[in-house]
Amino acid sequence: MSKLSKLVGKSSLVTIGDIQLEIKPLSVSSFDLISGLASENKEEQMECMKKLINQTLKDAVPDATDEEIENISLEHTLVLMEKIMEVNKLEPNVDKEFIEKLKKKDR
Repeated sequence: MSKLSKLVGKSSLVTIGDIQLEIKPLSVSSFDLISGLASENKEEQMECMKKLINQTLKDAVPDATDEEIENISLEHTLVLMEKIMEVNKLEPNVDKEFIEKLKKKDR
């Protein structure tokens, strides 16, 4: 292996609800998944977040079905997105006020 192997991100164990998930860091091949996060368009941001969450969960739980992923509550989805951003040391460009409104609606 070359010295570039030292630049590979490390996965992190996170707890969402009452389960632990191993969140794998994004890589260069994931740029298409995160490209919409910087958009000013909220719909594009949300679609990007959905794809990112879907891929992250598929990586963490390979036997998860699309239906299971689609049915995860908004409360856990928002926490998961925050954890994905933390693991990858990304600053979200999503409208924080909009996210807070979503959190309140889910309660």
